Amino acid sequence: MTTIRAARQAEYEAIGEISARAYTESGNLSDDIDYTVVLRDAAGRAEHAQLLVAVKGDEVLGTVTLVQHDSSYADLARPGELEFRMLAVAPEAARNGVGQALVEAVIDRARAEGMERVVLCVRDSVKPARRLYERLGFERRPDRDWHPAVDVHLLGYALEL
Repeated sequence: MTTIRAARQAEYEAIGEISARAYTESGNLSDDIDYTVVLRDAAGRAEHAQLLVAVKGDEVLGTVTLVQHDSSYADLARPGELEFRMLAVAPEAARNGVGQALVEAVIDRARAEGMERVVLCVRDSVKPARRLYERLGFERRPDRDWHPAVDVHLLGYALEL
């Protein structure tokens, strides 16, 4: 059984490696920016955001970063919104519902915190993630689209709570 919970400091290295592997092995990284450095720095993220993990026993299967609007990690979040970033599932655990469980945990957390909506951005070329978000009720928000690099187009999504 997979459990979603707050990440523990002892898991930061595993979280960083899963994040880097998930993005690299899926082909979701741009050649002109070294985003793997950011993905591997789970400890740095934990100083400014909340990290959740999906675990089975002691094995970390996936992770997601929760961001408040005033965090240095916020790309889209405004007051009343919870943003999530860096959703990653270990490649060997992919397509087993881990990603969906993590997103559902984010939504539950946002509701519990009284947020108005959950927001995220996703690379335009990442169709499986986009299908997951849309299946869970997220809607495109073109007003939130942006480009962190010349060849990277991120699409904004929001779920009204």
